[in-house]
Formats: sequence, structure tokens, C-alpha cells
Amino acid sequence: MAHDLDTLLEGAPAYGVLDAKDGVVLFRRPGHEDEFDRIAAEAVERAGDDYEAIPLANDEAECDRVFIAPLNERRSFEASD
Repeated sequence: MAHDLDTLLEGAPAYGVLDAKDGVVLFRRPGHEDEFDRIAAEAVERAGDDYEAIPLANDEAECDRVFIAPLNERRSFEASD
């Protein structure tokens, strides 16, 4: 199942979306570990022109979150014109 940036930002039963500075965090919902793992792996694989995806691990070294940074938006740390 292919996910573009807009689709990822909608959320799904397997994950929620939290607003974060310079992007969003997709977080795994309990009971949907396998589906979230597939979505997270696909998000990382498809990252490129639209967004960057950075998997984040919990204390058990499981990927339970993915930081998504849209590439076409100005970052908070970039100098303004």
C-alpha cells in the first residue's frame, strides 16, 4: 500500500499523528505493531522528494515512532530572507 505525504498525515487505525516542530511524528497504536512496522518501513523507503522519514526507537529498540519532515517547507532553524 503506497503512502504519499498527504495520506501519511491523515493517520490510520495503526498510528496517530502528532504535530512537531518542523514536521510530524507518526506513533504506533497498541495492537497494531505489525501494520505500523509495514507503514513505517514504507514511509522510510518512499522518503525523498516530498519528505524525510526518520524512524525512532523505544527502550526495547523497537521502532514505535517515525518523524516526518516535509522537504518543501521552510525550517524553523533556517534564516529568513
